[in-house]
Parts: sequence; structure tokens; C-alpha cells
Amino acid sequence: MTALLWLLLSAAAWADNKEDFLAAREALQKGNLTEVAARAEALSRDPLGIYPRYWLLSRQIEQLAPEQILPFLNFYQGSWLADKLRNEWLLVLGKRGDWERFREQYRLLVDEPGTEQLCYHLQSRLAAGDKDKEVLAHARAVLWFTHKDLPALACGPLIEKLLATGIVSEDDLWARLRLAFENGAQGLARSLAPRLGQELPAKALDTAINNPATWLKKPTGSGRMRQELAILAIARLGRSNVDAAHEQLLAWQDRLGADAEPYAWRRLATVAAFRHDPRAEEWYRKSSKQAWTDYSAEWRIRLALRLSDWETVLSTLKLLSDEKQKERPWQYWKARALEATGAPAGEPNRIYALLSVDDDYYGLLARDRLGPTVGPASAIYKVTDEDWRRIEANAGLKRALLLNAMNLRTEAVREWNWALRGADDRLLLAAAEAAREAAWYDRAIYAAERTKALHNYELRYMAPYRELTREYAGQVGLDEAWVYGLMRQESRFVSSARSGVGAGGLMQLMPATARWVAGKVGLRYEPAMVNDAGVNVRLGTYYLKHVLDNLSSQPVLATAGYNAGPNRARDWQMADKPLEAALYIESIPYLETRDYVKKVMTNAVHYAMTFGHPRQSLTARIGTIPPRNPVAVEGP
Repeated sequence: MTALLWLLLSAAAWADNKEDFLAAREALQKGNLTEVAARAEALSRDPLGIYPRYWLLSRQIEQLAPEQILPFLNFYQGSWLADKLRNEWLLVLGKRGDWERFREQYRLLVDEPGTEQLCYHLQSRLAAGDKDKEVLAHARAVLWFTHKDLPALACGPLIEKLLATGIVSEDDLWARLRLAFENGAQGLARSLAPRLGQELPAKALDTAINNPATWLKKPTGSGRMRQELAILAIARLGRSNVDAAHEQLLAWQDRLGADAEPYAWRRLATVAAFRHDPRAEEWYRKSSKQAWTDYSAEWRIRLALRLSDWETVLSTLKLLSDEKQKERPWQYWKARALEATGAPAGEPNRIYALLSVDDDYYGLLARDRLGPTVGPASAIYKVTDEDWRRIEANAGLKRALLLNAMNLRTEAVREWNWALRGADDRLLLAAAEAAREAAWYDRAIYAAERTKALHNYELRYMAPYRELTREYAGQVGLDEAWVYGLMRQESRFVSSARSGVGAGGLMQLMPATARWVAGKVGLRYEPAMVNDAGVNVRLGTYYLKHVLDNLSSQPVLATAGYNAGPNRARDWQMADKPLEAALYIESIPYLETRDYVKKVMTNAVHYAMTFGHPRQSLTARIGTIPPRNPVAVEGP
């Protein structure tokens, strides 16, 4: 029995229960817990019966005794809702100071604890008699160095102990103030100032952040706080005018302390590197006495890549934290830098071989560097009857499929993702097949792309809506594999998908873009049209072709332009010479766009193979970025 057949049979038997479930959900929204309880009883043997029981407990958790909560947690241990309820109960236990029961329940958490739960956990360790110094040293390491406000009730007592015992030093206070400044966390910055014996008027801070040129003309404050505000204002000014920021730093540098001056140059260098300004390397050298963060080291590497300064790439890679150095991007660029600086071939090839095991962006690039030594991809795994039986026996997947059939997407996705935590390849592929049969394409891809040894690329790179996509891509002369690579990244084939900024449909068109393109193709624009698969693909492929034609027919530029805007993609080109596309991609300033381009172009390689197109390496597909066209791109 396939999962879809199971779902259809279950749906027929579940018609009455569905009514009870929806009635319980409506009663919850109205605050009618008596009705929720009645419906919970009716659903006691149903896969979704866990929901009304959870709703009842969650709404009353502060008033309930342990014996009213524990049966649910024990019976449903390991489920998403049990872990969610346990997290909620931990907050109640922490507020009460019921440390013995807190420790007992904390050990049973499946998911990573939130900040509040972690703070209460550390408080519980102190209450249990653990060595204060060790607990507080751990608290400093995991809690202090952040620009985010910490929950006062859960974390406040720990923070006060850290300050009272001197485990958080004055230097630590200034370090956190700098994090607050760097991230625009004005409330945190103002709360830290009195602990440093400093004044930090809200107006002065707001001006330094939002109108830095004004603050620099008439600086306020005194002592070190004045210096820190000056560095903040110079860095903020550099976001819009690097030249003006540089002039201001030259004017201020003699007034900055021995620690503050190199820090100021580091801030300006990183702002400039983000903007691809080659002067940033000189300014990085002026900041050699300043400790390196991963963020600033990464931007120095990206600038050095654009400048083909491979010696600086190698030396700066060593400044990254151990965890960062192990990440795939920096392993790949380490190998490239070793090649470029004349290291024996065995050194970079060992790195390429390790990277090439996976089929992601860096795996494909590494295979291209190794050449024909890499063998063919593994055979496609086919789901067996035994695999289907595991799907049928998995309560979380059952709930997810039923919730999805009812269009309760939020709960369905959370159940699905939770049920596949730690799943082996066979269960992942069976789940992917079940989701595909239910036309739940994004969760099918979610499952299929997590396999480690057994793979099915038809599931990982599925191609729904192919007839209409092939038609509209063909009409404007676009590579079908590339269009699918982009569509997969945009929406995972959820035709009703909508982003946080208002983009909608399979190709995630912004309203202004959809309106502009509709006018070009002779359609009367209606906001709802972006959720029609055919119209969305027609408009999306037309716009993608427009961007491609205006960005030198270079697909990497067009991909970046589709995501971030064509004129931004154009601005990131070199002004007077070509650039290897992999270097262009790695130095895209925005993380979202950088990751997007990597995935779209990787997807395109796999779709081309799935469609039986002539084989093309990723390196050949991304090609070379030409010098910047001085003419801006028209359109939305």
C-alpha cells in the first residue's frame, strides 16, 4: 500500500473525526476549552487526537499539577507536540524554582533548548550545588557575547552574578557594547552604558546610527564612549560613502586609543570589502593588532579572491575559527589557493576528493577540479514494500499527511520535519515518494535531499508543471534546466507560496514585477494571478529573459539579478575586466543572494542531467562574468 492509497482510505474512515478535529480547533480559537475537551475525547483514538489534548494542557499549563501533565509527555514522548509542551512546562518550572523537576524534564528534551530554558538550566545547576565558577564561566561563554537582549526573568539572575563576581569583566562589557553598536541594538547599548559608568543619550545614539554625518559634524559624549560613537558613525557613514568615512577616520585616528584605532580601521575595512573596494586590504593591514572575528576574516578573504590575491586568501583562512575553517566554502577556497600558490598537487586534490563526495555547489566545483577521476553517480534507490510499511507505522508522518490534506500547512510542515529528524535514507526516500504522491512537493524535496548514501534524483530534483514550464521557457528561449533550478529554489513548487516581502507563486514574483511584466505581455494585472501556475510561469520566464538579455546573457548575473535586482547584480561586476564566475558568486555581499545563486546553478546542473540534456559541468555552466556594462537595467 502506498502512502497516498493509505491516506485516501484513512480519509474515508476519518470523515467524522475530521469534523471533530476542526470543531476542536475552532473552539480553541474562541477560548471554549470545555468544547475542546469534549472533542478531545471523541478523537482519543485518532492520529490527530494529540492536538486537542495538547491545546488543553498548553492553555492551562501554569495551573496544572505535574500528574496532569506527565501522562501526556510520557505517552507521546519523542513527538513534536510533546517536546513543545515540555519546553513550555520548563519555563513554568523555572519561574517557580522547582529545580529538581526542571532538571528531570530538561534531560528529556529532544530539540535544542531555547535561551530561556538554557538560562534556567544554568540556574538549576547553581541550585544543585555545581561549582559556581564553572557554571558562570559556561554562562559567560554561551550567553554574554551577543547583540540580542536576554530574557530578564530567566537570564537576569545569571547576568547579575556574572557581573558581581567579575567573571564578566569591564572589557567584556565594552565588547558587548561594540556588538550592540555593530548590529544597531540601541536598547541593549543604552542598558550597558550605565554599567560602564557612561552616559549614552538615546538621541545621540540614534543620530550616530541613522544620520552619522550629522553626528560627526557635532560629536557628543566624552571619554571612551565618545570614541566608540565616532567609530560607529564612521562605519555607518561608510555604508553609503566610503570616501567620506575614510576622511573622517583620518581626522579622528589621533583621538582614538591604542585599542580603538585598529578596531576603527577594521570596521571601515570590512564595510569597504562588503562594497568590493580594493582599498579595504590596506585598511585591514592597519588593523593587524585587532583580534579577528570570523565575519571580518571572511570579508577579507572574499576581497582577496576578487583581487586574485591567493597568498592573502591562505593567510587569512588561518585566522578563521576552527569550526569555520572546516566549512565547505573555505575548504574549497583553501584548495584553490594552494593550487594557485604552487603547492604540490596532492594537497589540494585531497581536499577536492573529500568535497566531491557530496553533490552540492562545492562538491560539483571540486569534481571539476579533479577532472575525470570521479566516478558516476550512485544508482537510483527504489522504495520497497517494507519502506511503505515504515511510513504507515510512523505516527508523525501520518499526522503530517492528514494535516496537509486539510490545508493546515504550518502544523503539517512542523510534524513532517520533526518526524524525519535522524531518519535513515530508506525512510527519507519513502517519505519523499509519499509526499510526491500527495502533490506535497516541497516536503518531498526536503526529505529526498537529506539522504547520505542512497539517492533518488528524480525525487530530489522533481519537475512538476513541466509541460507549461517547457512551453513558456521555450517561447522566450530560456534553458529549461536553469528555469527549473530557479523555480525549485524560489518556491519548491508550492504554487501558493508567498514570501515575507510579498513575492508570490512558483517563481516568486513581486507585485510590482508582475504588474510590469503583465503590461509587457498584454495581460490585465490582477494580484491573484501570481498564484495561477501557468500565469506565474509565463510572467516569471518573461522577466527572467529580460534580466538575462540586459546582463550580458550571463546566467549567473541574471540569477543574482532575479533575486536581488538586476542593477545590484550589475554593480557587483568588476568595472574593467572579466571575473571568474565562482569568484563573483563568493563575493556577493548579501548572504541570501550568495546562497541563492549557488543553489540555483547547482540545481540547473542536476536538472540538465535529469532531463537527459548534454552533460555540462558546473564550472562551464557558470562561466565568466564580463566587465560591467555602464548602462543601468530598466524595469522594476
